[in-house]
Amino acid sequence: MMRLLMLVTLMWSPVLWADTQWPTWLGDELKPASGSHWQTKSSQDGVEFLPVKSAPKIMVIVSRQAKSYDIALETLLGIYSRELPLARFVVRRLPVAQTDNDEQELLLQMLKKAESNSHLIYTVGSKATVAVRKVYKGGKVAVVSVNAKDPVLLGLIASDQGSGDNFAFTSLNLPAEVTLAFMERFNPSLKQIGVLYASKNKSAYTTQYLPLKKLAEKSGVKIVPIVVDEEQPLLELDAAMTKAIRTMRLTDPSLDSSLLWLTGSSSLLSRMAEINQYSGDLAVISAVPDVVKSGSDSALMSFGVSFVNNAHQAGLYGLKILRGEVKPGDLPVGHISPPDIAISFEQARRIKQQIPFVLMEMASDVYGMNGDVIRSKGKSMQEQQ
Repeated sequence: MMRLLMLVTLMWSPVLWADTQWPTWLGDELKPASGSHWQTKSSQDGVEFLPVKSAPKIMVIVSRQAKSYDIALETLLGIYSRELPLARFVVRRLPVAQTDNDEQELLLQMLKKAESNSHLIYTVGSKATVAVRKVYKGGKVAVVSVNAKDPVLLGLIASDQGSGDNFAFTSLNLPAEVTLAFMERFNPSLKQIGVLYASKNKSAYTTQYLPLKKLAEKSGVKIVPIVVDEEQPLLELDAAMTKAIRTMRLTDPSLDSSLLWLTGSSSLLSRMAEINQYSGDLAVISAVPDVVKSGSDSALMSFGVSFVNNAHQAGLYGLKILRGEVKPGDLPVGHISPPDIAISFEQARRIKQQIPFVLMEMASDVYGMNGDVIRSKGKSMQEQQ
């Protein structure tokens, strides 16, 4: 288990110690009065004076190793190092057991134990968020989701307005209508979209594939599913993409009115170089801006929510909760608007793709034809020098 320590200045509800053995060799006037900076813990060995202002402890729960989770945690650590420099972080892995019931029991035990020493819990990723929500709704410690899909589409809460309990949620999803609108800005003649998702990533299927399919088909845009499962030969990445693109050519032989959309399936986000290889000259647009970067393992473009910005919002939610400014259940689902847009002209040159000027103007991150950074976080490199 990784333990990460950071520093903080914040007033918490103190642990009150009973002065059952106040020594006779200390005067009673040393006992802290109401509102004092100090509280005391006395024993037969002596008296310990502890500050009422104490360092909060924050638990972070992840399901597995993933680059996206590392980015989220790194962002959270950065925020707290600046805003609450005495905060302590402990990172725990989601329990794994033989059965779902055993996993839930182990998770509940871990959460109940955290109630005695943790002030806030972050769940990183959709799997961890769903698992913790299932067993800890209404628990004593506030929970904030980070790097997870939309909680309404996942069926975790009924409304974007908030949970009404101990959970606060953020979302990696753009509304399907926003995603489709940007795709049509990119390609005004759009007729079909090949949607890449991993069969085991239920959250990508539920919150990204299905909403886009429903909306796009109402608009007359065909959706071609590209389901990847490396444990099945016919659904391995190369086989699945080859078959899907062959199907797409039946409707659009030149593929001029087609594109590929890569959902937030973590197992696929790390395979952009392969996806580019199998896609040929077909434009690949990602739901995750972090996948647009220098080199061959980059998508052409993305409009979505970056892992950094999502984690930053989750960090701000956590700070508000810890400071007592708001109850977690009163916070609306954290959506990023307008979306983060990233463009790789290196990939555009590779597939001979024109980029609409309006999208280039809106992009917060732009990489040049040689992979160099032209714009980062909305500012040109000249502005940042």
